[in-house]
Amino acid sequence: MAAELLRRYEAEGEQFLNRIVAIDETLIRDFEPELKSQFSQWKHATSLLPKKCRRQQSRVKLMMIMAYGKNGVIATDRMPPGSTVTAAYYRKFLQDVLRSKIRPKMPAIFAAGVLILHDNARSHASGAVSEILEKYGWQVLPHPPHSPDMSPLDFDFFPKI
Repeated sequence: MAAELLRRYEAEGEQFLNRIVAIDETLIRDFEPELKSQFSQWKHATSLLPKKCRRQQSRVKLMMIMAYGKNGVIATDRMPPGSTVTAAYYRKFLQDVLRSKIRPKMPAIFAAGVLILHDNARSHASGAVSEILEKYGWQVLPHPPHSPDMSPLDFDFFPKI
């Protein structure tokens, strides 16, 4: 699969990379406490430090779907608390959220055909999702089953947020 993707890149160049939209889900907390480095300031030696109240990390975890392209975040969707990504929900995300964001932000990619890079989760590989991707003319890039490699979002994007 890696060799196939490399051949496509060699044939199509940067156009190939520009068309890829990586989609993944992650659990996020409603509130994450600030790191010390996030609120550090330069002060004069005699200045008082600002008082900060201590907040605890939220126990509420929410599922979030993110679509990420070469130039950054394209679309996000926070799911209702306690819910998981089903095929119907994922299809609705592709149809109502992602498609409506890609069209105005990246018309050239939309016209050339979007290349979707997502894992082989059941919700992603369902017939309903395949049907909507085929309807839009979007192609799914191959992803090896049970791959030990992380998706681009796990590797590059999620640690930054």
